[in-house]
Amino acid sequence: MNPRDLPEVVAESITELPEVRSELNALNGRVDRLRQAVNKKFKALREESSRAAVNGITRGFEAFLNRVLEHDDQLSTHAAA
Repeated sequence: MNPRDLPEVVAESITELPEVRSELNALNGRVDRLRQAVNKKFKALREESSRAAVNGITRGFEAFLNRVLEHDDQLSTHAAA
């Protein structure tokens, strides 16, 4: 680069600076919105996973309780006879 071109290059850079800032601000806004969307999806996924785990445990526990109650009924019937 020729040193005589330096003032013109600097002037161009200064002129383009607001446009570059504007583009960076727009990109930052998009990144923030994406981050919020990802966080929202992860939160929903965690809640769904927790719900599924609780439902699975409940179903398993329900079967166990039914067996215990049936056994209790058999013992009560047998003792009454």
